[in-house]
Amino acid sequence: MQALVMWLDKTLSRILLALLIFVAGLILAVGIITKKFEVNLYDYRRQELKRISEVARNSIEPVIAQYRTGELSREAVLHKVRDRVRTMTYSDIFGANYVFMSSYQGVMLVQPFESGLEGSDQSQLTDAQGYPILLSLIEQARQGAGYVTYFYHPPGRAQPQQKVSYVVGIPELEAYIGTGMYVEDIQTSYQEFLIQLQGIFLFFFLLVMGAQYTLLQPLFSSYQLLIQAFDRFKRNSGEAPLLAAATYRQGSEAERLITGFNAMLAEMWAKNTAMLQAHAELTQSHEELTAGNEELIALYTELTAANELLRTSEERYRLAMEGVNDVIYDWDLRTNKIALSERWNNILGLSAVEGVDIRLGWETRIHPEDKVIREQAMADHFTGKTPFYAAEYRVRNQNGEYFWVLSRGKALLNGNGSVIRLAGSFTDINEHKRREAEIWRLAYRDPLTGLANRRLLTERLRSELLLAQNGQGSGTMLYLDLDNFKFVNDSCGHMQGDQLLIEVAGTLVQLVGEDHLVARLGGDEFVVLLTNISETTVVSQYAATLIKALSKEVNLCAHPFFLSVSIGIACYPRNGTEVDEILKNADTALYAAKNAGRNDYRFFENSMQENLIQKLKMERSLRTALSNEEFLLYFQPIVQLATGRVAGFEALLRWHNPHRGLIFPDKFIPLVEESGLIVPIGKWVIQAACAFARRLADMTVDQPIYVAVNVSVKQLACDDFVQVVKAALQAAVLPANRLEIEITETILMNSDCLASNIAKLKELKAIGVRIALDDFGTGYSSLTYLKQLPIDVVKIDKGFVDDLATSGNNVPLIGSIIALAHNLGLEVVAEGVETKEQCELLQIWRCDSIQGYLISRPVPEAEALRLVNKDNLA
Repeated sequence: MQALVMWLDKTLSRILLALLIFVAGLILAVGIITKKFEVNLYDYRRQELKRISEVARNSIEPVIAQYRTGELSREAVLHKVRDRVRTMTYSDIFGANYVFMSSYQGVMLVQPFESGLEGSDQSQLTDAQGYPILLSLIEQARQGAGYVTYFYHPPGRAQPQQKVSYVVGIPELEAYIGTGMYVEDIQTSYQEFLIQLQGIFLFFFLLVMGAQYTLLQPLFSSYQLLIQAFDRFKRNSGEAPLLAAATYRQGSEAERLITGFNAMLAEMWAKNTAMLQAHAELTQSHEELTAGNEELIALYTELTAANELLRTSEERYRLAMEGVNDVIYDWDLRTNKIALSERWNNILGLSAVEGVDIRLGWETRIHPEDKVIREQAMADHFTGKTPFYAAEYRVRNQNGEYFWVLSRGKALLNGNGSVIRLAGSFTDINEHKRREAEIWRLAYRDPLTGLANRRLLTERLRSELLLAQNGQGSGTMLYLDLDNFKFVNDSCGHMQGDQLLIEVAGTLVQLVGEDHLVARLGGDEFVVLLTNISETTVVSQYAATLIKALSKEVNLCAHPFFLSVSIGIACYPRNGTEVDEILKNADTALYAAKNAGRNDYRFFENSMQENLIQKLKMERSLRTALSNEEFLLYFQPIVQLATGRVAGFEALLRWHNPHRGLIFPDKFIPLVEESGLIVPIGKWVIQAACAFARRLADMTVDQPIYVAVNVSVKQLACDDFVQVVKAALQAAVLPANRLEIEITETILMNSDCLASNIAKLKELKAIGVRIALDDFGTGYSSLTYLKQLPIDVVKIDKGFVDDLATSGNNVPLIGSIIALAHNLGLEVVAEGVETKEQCELLQIWRCDSIQGYLISRPVPEAEALRLVNKDNLA
């Protein structure tokens, strides 16, 4: 151990040891870096797989586009795509590679290096561990794209190796493309790279060691001579151990070292002589100093007491500075230097050394936008406008992030009234500002989309209206509502609906820009506030642009939905000077746009308000009409042509308003549908119709007469519709075949719940309820629907029957419709029969029953019962 210490005590040994440690540390660092390089190389290769696959996918996009537009057939597109993919081979430092292609069914379509596999079914292909390779690739491709890791036999290798592939789906062709790599290739390349790098560093170490020894040898020999000379000087200071400098090259470091040593010895001898002389003088002075020793001791005692008081005061000041949570500062404006407590370093994230350097330039850390605020507050205090200085502004910390501080202080003036110092504190208020911003966001921002909410819109609009009233501007509100958005929530759930709302919000923000305000009022309602824009032509262009951008087909939960928007427009101050007035008028215009067919915009007009008021009045009356028993049923008979007997009655709703008298359906049914009142009113109609059918059954036991009830799609869409019908039959003790449900062809086919509605109709038919397809010929008139729907009766629309009197274009169709229905086992009822000629022609074409003014107009219940005589003859 002692020998090692002696060896380390030598300069050459220390240099060699330091060099050895440096090289060892460098090798260790290189090892760590190369290990990180291996990981990064793996990640880089994975990203390369993804990039190659996506480039391959993009290269075939023009061909796929031709398939989407119908220019090429699927077979032609598939042939072109396969030819293009076969050419997509490439080579890098890991060897040759390729892009492969397979179908979602597992058939290998392109395999450049193993062309024999093309056309074969590889869906059951597994790796060495039984992992389903192609099924996993297909699953990732169906999801769009992704990585799959498995073990596979590389060409020319005996053992399976881990392989990573990346695939991209081509849903139009039910296929996917991808490429892969073997992990072993990356590891092998890394090992070769590591061995080469270590060899380079070993050679570098040996080379540096040899060069250092050769270059430092002359200097070390001069060190040896100096050490020997110092040893002789220590044993005998009178000896003159001058060294010969001529041994070394003139001007070299060794020669300068020896020459310097000789000069130092000469100077030391000269100073030694002078010190001996000074010693005698000091001895004499010592005697003089001893005489004043007692006086000095007394003075020292007083000074020590004063120093103790000063130390205590400094400790108290330091504890006060470090004990408070705020930063204490003292700024000397004469020297422009500032002293800050250590708390400043903590909140800035600085070390103690960094803090010393930064304090003189702390003003450079203030946010540029806040410097004016700080300077103005300071100027107000320095000029006596404020008793204290106070300002809130942002300061940049060591990480480059800004945080809020509250700076306060008090100025010190000199005899001339000029400010010479400012002392005060900084308080970290960043958390307070963050909470304040969060509270503002919760209060003024929509939590889903981040747009302005109703409160922020109201405040902004109120400010704009004040300016407009003073003649300082004008503007426009665009009230937007997504058409049929409820279908998205009902079909795909609220999560998909929320995602659609977020996308719509982003589109609006991008189109409108930062100069105007976009807000969400709730649900699918948005508002665009255009400030200083009220010209009709410009606003119309804005509205048309928004409608065009938002009118598109979107795919949600594997279903296509056509997205459209209706817009109501109100300009201020022309259409109002109050916030609620503008919102109400824009909403009224929106209502008009929806009534006009949706996917359109309307400017507010005063007549809209009047129409809306009338509708609101009627809706209020309708809501009380049911409880006040103001509704009643009229009945129109349906007569069999072969027997002349009444086969049934169609129940038709009427409203007897106490102020307006009898109101016919065309005046109030659309509003009933729109307001949703059709569901409770429709329920009452079914119950009342069943009660009437019960009375008919009691009169005509041997001749069953049915009652037909029209049902809207909203009624049919209700989950409890079947239960409502069953309950009405049970309450009236009515056989199910005495009730007929009429559903119009157009309404049923437009329903988004077609499958569910058909299931409900089948359930009712199973218990005996008659199902009729009303207004046949005005809608789809599809043979597929006639076979698919569980109907018993086809009712020919009045428009076809009207042509019989004029020999119109529809005349030849009626005979075909009747024959077709009979072939399908369906009854046929002709609606709107008004003349004997029409009746005779329908008899010739063997129509089953007729309904119309020729027989009777719709009549009240009592009169309908009188139409049925004892023989049930009309």
